[in-house]
Amino acid sequence: MYEGKTVLLVLQGGRWLLQGHDVQVVSTDNDSRAASRMVAGQLEMALSADPTPPPTPGAVVRHHYNFFNRETDVQQAVTDLLARVKADGQLHVLLDEADFDSSAVHGPRLTTLVARLAESVPGLHLWAAGVRHDAIPPSLRPEPLTVPLRCAPSVLREVQTAVDRYQGLVHNYSDSGVPAPGDGLRVIRLSHHGNAHRGRWPVECQQCGKEVAAELLRLGVGSGGSSLPNYRDVFIITRSSELQDDIEDDAGRVTSRASGVVRGLRDEGLPVCVLGNQDVIHNTARCERDHKDVAVAATDRVTVTRYDYVQGLERRVVVMLPGRHKVNEGRSDDDFDTIDRLYAISRCTTQLVMVDVPPVTTATSTAT
Repeated sequence: MYEGKTVLLVLQGGRWLLQGHDVQVVSTDNDSRAASRMVAGQLEMALSADPTPPPTPGAVVRHHYNFFNRETDVQQAVTDLLARVKADGQLHVLLDEADFDSSAVHGPRLTTLVARLAESVPGLHLWAAGVRHDAIPPSLRPEPLTVPLRCAPSVLREVQTAVDRYQGLVHNYSDSGVPAPGDGLRVIRLSHHGNAHRGRWPVECQQCGKEVAAELLRLGVGSGGSSLPNYRDVFIITRSSELQDDIEDDAGRVTSRASGVVRGLRDEGLPVCVLGNQDVIHNTARCERDHKDVAVAATDRVTVTRYDYVQGLERRVVVMLPGRHKVNEGRSDDDFDTIDRLYAISRCTTQLVMVDVPPVTTATSTAT
């Protein structure tokens, strides 16, 4: 899981473009929006940078739908893609972060899209990545990718803990046969603990923001060194539904302040973008702008985000903040830790920073 699958999508899409085929890059929900942006951007960049382009290269065409909220988008996607079928009956489609899980609202809708295309297009070439191997539509042929291409061994060990817990649901990593050049950087651990810390979770805590900022600055982030990370090379990831930036009314007045961790980061001078803010989600234009910016790392600033908004993306430095999502309050801390490792820690290629949260203890007393 998350071994460099997006790289393979880009390589395959690039091959199609050089063969003169248009490539349809399709996002079917907000969770796949950023990854699709990145795939399309890398394909366009590779095409423009080719010193010897073919006489008639293909074009990159991006489509975004929201199967989670709008069932009508399924038919719209079918209509749009069938209109792109060439005279020779061929259609080339890339789907990243493709979730066919039948227990989710959008899973069966995505399955319907793929089935309709397979039935209607004899020359369909469709590659989908990020697919759970227990939820593969019958119209797709599975090709497990279990050799890690991107993460350092020190990071992979943290992800492997989650793979072990999900025995049978997630394929184990396999040995590439090529020794890694090194173990990678030591995983840094901070703690949401002490008198200055506030709230149950790090996202609520201004002191956590200050301490994370201090650690990033100690690592040389944003210092301008040629081999050191820029601000844009950093993801600070949580699954907390409490994450938000300042929310303003139409007059520009702040009606709700940013989460504590965001305020703490800014107190220490770090430029910050909060991705997934609730008021942004309902502002389509701003949401599109922010997803595009983060997907191609256009602006040099640290991204603080929920993990589901950066699926398929990677950064050199990832800071993991444990948290809770309101709709999943009934799940155990171990469940959340497993999800964090699979979906958030796996975004890291080089330096991982984990903020630990002490367990809640209940004081007891005995009456005498």
